[in-house]
Amino acid sequence: MPFSRAAAILLPIVIVCSGCQVASTDAAETSAVNLLTPALPSTLNPLAGFDNNGIGKINESLFTLEGEPDTLPKIVPLLAQDEPAISEDGLTWNITLQEDIKFSDGTLLDAADVVASYQAIMDPRTASPLAGTLENLAEVTALDSRTVRFLLHEPQVSFKTSLLIGIAPSEKVDATTPVSESSLNRTPIGTGPYTLESFDSSSLVLSANEDYRDGAPAVRRVSYTESSDDNARTQAMAGSGYTGTVLPSRLAASFAQRDGFEVISASSADWRGISLPADHPFTKDPKVRLALNLAVDREEMISGVLAGAGRPAYTFVPPEYGKYYNSQAIFEHDPQRARQLLDDAGWVIGSDGVRTKDTQRAVFSLLYNPGDTLRRDLSLALASQLEAYGIKISVEPATFDQAEPRVGKDAIMLGGGDTPYDVDTQLYKMLHSSYPESGAYYDNPSHYANKVMDQALHAGRTSTDPETRADAYQKVQELYVEDPSMLLLAFVDHSYVQRSDVHQQWNTSTTLLEPHDHGTAWGPWAKIGQWTSK
Repeated sequence: MPFSRAAAILLPIVIVCSGCQVASTDAAETSAVNLLTPALPSTLNPLAGFDNNGIGKINESLFTLEGEPDTLPKIVPLLAQDEPAISEDGLTWNITLQEDIKFSDGTLLDAADVVASYQAIMDPRTASPLAGTLENLAEVTALDSRTVRFLLHEPQVSFKTSLLIGIAPSEKVDATTPVSESSLNRTPIGTGPYTLESFDSSSLVLSANEDYRDGAPAVRRVSYTESSDDNARTQAMAGSGYTGTVLPSRLAASFAQRDGFEVISASSADWRGISLPADHPFTKDPKVRLALNLAVDREEMISGVLAGAGRPAYTFVPPEYGKYYNSQAIFEHDPQRARQLLDDAGWVIGSDGVRTKDTQRAVFSLLYNPGDTLRRDLSLALASQLEAYGIKISVEPATFDQAEPRVGKDAIMLGGGDTPYDVDTQLYKMLHSSYPESGAYYDNPSHYANKVMDQALHAGRTSTDPETRADAYQKVQELYVEDPSMLLLAFVDHSYVQRSDVHQQWNTSTTLLEPHDHGTAWGPWAKIGQWTSK
């Protein structure tokens, strides 16, 4: 279902091929949906990062996402009864829970469950990968059985994105034990429309929660079968009874003209781009960083590598952010100015066609995750484009663990937009000078530091006035295009293939603006529990 990449691992590949009848017999059941997924999660524990973006099918969150495919979704109450009651200073958030909501084990949801879940994530002993999302949370307490108080260190409108985390029953939460050892990893208990039927190395099966407060979902069974290889998944989708899958855009496009299938594209805030290492003599030069952003032809990459399934990314803010998006903060494709900037910075073409400055050459390595063909293809396309400017890039596969110690010297093809439902969460970790020290190595990997930028980011994060926030983030984007820290390339549209007869049986739900983590937990099946029979 991936599901969260922080929680997902690649398990043994299911061998599938064109013509092989590998789908389970449940695919023939009219009340079942059988999905082919590139990876299964390693944990079903919401406190370890499983389904942590407000659309959990087993464990629900205080709030969820609601909106159209091409707009920033609203964050609306789910387990919460209504909007938070926020103090005038913005530091205290009181949330009242709905009444009579039950976990799948029959126990009632109460404030103690919410408090236990958040306290466990905050406690260093649990080593929860979600801890960084709660860095501004000072305390969480229960005022009574249905009221939870969140106390923040400083005002933060975007704290609402932290209310998309799944809630677990307090009886199953132990704040003294690492989440990796929790029983919730394999036997989750939630308030959602589905419960766990089975989970092994090749499949995950969910069954309708018969006691769900809104009634058991019409889609009675949802199964996820793993096939990590893109080509094998394409063949299996074409030759079996699977309902749908997620594919790279080029492979998904092959289904557009096939009878019996439809291709669904979901807009996202999921960006791809490369870090520009701060310790490399070429990429640390501000004029070089600007020149690279002017030199690259993003439209060519989107047309060629993404088969048109994407939009240019100049900053970390996509157009769907409305008033927070600065339409003037772009890099026009300008080869002449790019070459002039490189010349002005002292990087001149050598006899071998590669630019040099003193004894240094305009040469660097670009690392990509070997399991990601899209990152590989974008890396190769970028290397090809920049070669015409006298810049030589060596494209190399490297796992994230292998890339980490090399981040200061080598570029890395990265992706981002993990929780993109507020502009603050899309920008802060990538541009504030407190990162990467305050987070992971892929947060602000170029070690960008600008006091004016920090001030604008802080103003946007802490202001409770919408216009002040909008002005601050407009400023952030203006500053970025003057002195870019990275070379962003595209916001990637996510491509899904689904059997066209699905619409003959079901009233389905629309896609949402998607985060970096995507797959069969998202796309047209994000809210499958809300589907109704025709």
